[in-house]
Amino acid sequence: MDAALVSEKVDQARAAVADSDADAWVIFCRETTETREPSLPYVLGFDVVWPTAVVIGPEESTVILGRHDAPTAEDLGVHEVRPYDESIREDLRDTISRMDADRLALNFDRDDPVADGLSHGLFLKLDDLLPDREFVSASGVVADVRGIKSETEHRRIETAADTTLDLLHDAAAEWTPETTEAELADFLHERMREAGYDSAWSWEYCPTVHAGGDAEVGHTLPGDRTVPEGELLHVDFGVVRNEYAADLQRVWVRGEPADGLVEAFEDVRAAIDAGRDVLEPGVVGHRVDARARAELVARDRDLFDHALGHQVGRTAHDGGTLLGPEWDRYGEAVEGEVRPGEVYTLELGLDTELGYVGQEEMVRVTEDGTEFVVEPQTDLWRLDE
Repeated sequence: MDAALVSEKVDQARAAVADSDADAWVIFCRETTETREPSLPYVLGFDVVWPTAVVIGPEESTVILGRHDAPTAEDLGVHEVRPYDESIREDLRDTISRMDADRLALNFDRDDPVADGLSHGLFLKLDDLLPDREFVSASGVVADVRGIKSETEHRRIETAADTTLDLLHDAAAEWTPETTEAELADFLHERMREAGYDSAWSWEYCPTVHAGGDAEVGHTLPGDRTVPEGELLHVDFGVVRNEYAADLQRVWVRGEPADGLVEAFEDVRAAIDAGRDVLEPGVVGHRVDARARAELVARDRDLFDHALGHQVGRTAHDGGTLLGPEWDRYGEAVEGEVRPGEVYTLELGLDTELGYVGQEEMVRVTEDGTEFVVEPQTDLWRLDE
């Protein structure tokens, strides 16, 4: 439990509620080791068992939770704490009435998974507990609290990205022509275990390793393929350090690159740079994606079948505004505006006969543009035999 960070984020949440059309934000959850509530680490910092409500208004906040969880909440020193034994009903109603909160923002959203932590059952329960209140989506509040990172969060993300890049360099240094995809993944996993790092997505798929042109590109498990002479090694990887994640892709060639590989890499970089050139506060997510696609079209290249970028924070895919095309599967996530303090990936690749030319960078949005979180890959790296 990080009391200082929770305090930062609760202050941010109060400001977000004040800027919203809601009177209070209610995070309602239970048994959170079984059913995760994505906002809870920001506003409370620990898991709960009994039904729990964190109620955040523009100027104050209260947490109502089971008596056995209450001491940990009191140690935070952030919220007024109201423990209960038999029922949350009276304390919750009294808190909402005292805040004079008629319009309540709840964690449900059609398109943003990190703003959709309220289960249908708990929604029905809350409707019974607070029958005379209006419920609206808290997606805008969640986007502010989760998306706009504090300086503490930026430092942690940068540390995770630095660590990820260091481990990738270490893996490349240990590579031999006999190294399989699975052995490279095992090397990274062993280093992560030794240091106590978590993976930024499912352990089995992190890293994702593609060796040569015969590898099937995507979220695949590492196999027994090695990198043939003149072909590519592509790795998608990220670690979690101190609860914050990284997400990077890097690519190497074994020996001299064959005709067209350098040009493919340069075209990928050009499309990423084109997207980054328009990534600034106020731009709508799908416009950033469209600019990268236009660059590929101008270079007579095939287009990628995913979003150009997503936010990174406590998880590799951190919700909020998405830098993606206006496809049905992305819903309204691509209609959001970019804000200073958010962290995005910029990622795309070209599938060639010699392997996947995939790149993924992380950028921090500033007041007038972006800055790379870690040093970008600007040329095709070589594997030393």
